[in-house]
Amino acid sequence: MKPLPKPLQITVYQDVLCSWCYLADLRLETLKQEFGDLIRWRVRPYPLRVHDKRPTEKELRGLTEEVRRAQQEPEPVAKLLTPELWLGGDAPRTSIPALAALEAARLQSPAARSHLARAMQKAALEQGVNVTRTDVIFELASRVGLDMSPFSAAYHSDDTRKLILDEHQLAASRGVRGVPTLVIAGRWMVCGLREVSEYREHILTCLGKLHAPRAGSSERMVH
Repeated sequence: MKPLPKPLQITVYQDVLCSWCYLADLRLETLKQEFGDLIRWRVRPYPLRVHDKRPTEKELRGLTEEVRRAQQEPEPVAKLLTPELWLGGDAPRTSIPALAALEAARLQSPAARSHLARAMQKAALEQGVNVTRTDVIFELASRVGLDMSPFSAAYHSDDTRKLILDEHQLAASRGVRGVPTLVIAGRWMVCGLREVSEYREHILTCLGKLHAPRAGSSERMVH
């Protein structure tokens, strides 16, 4: 019997404060169901705001415009997006606390991370809530049913924040400049929000290349 092919690994870099990542998650969910065990998905943090400082007025205008552009996408949920996160007086200073919460949740299970990520995205991007605040993070973590004692320990750990910063540095050294970014099999990169059909085309192409490589090929696609 011919052995089953090794699953194709896709690393998805994202930031919970990014509207484009929210929409990409919905589109990729379709492909997760479609490809099943052929693909192993790995979600990693890539903070768009690394340093803890208040956004400038110019940055706030740019962040607001990004949300308004995302509102024009065809998904019904796009109409629920709001720029209120960046228009009030409590705009996030850095993405690190929210991403640290997701890493703390991931230690309990990938599903726990996924549930918390969705709750944080909806609160931040649909309701304008600053999900980088510790009180908000703990309320959402409790609401999705996390075991709060180990979650708190992991969230407050310096190692968790170091992991995120190290991951950011490593991803940047490999060419990641923004989110959402997919790195397929460690060799091909797809940047920005794409249509489901385009994501599917890239995945099918990479599956073919991975399982039927050409001799001497060192090809790397960057989009």
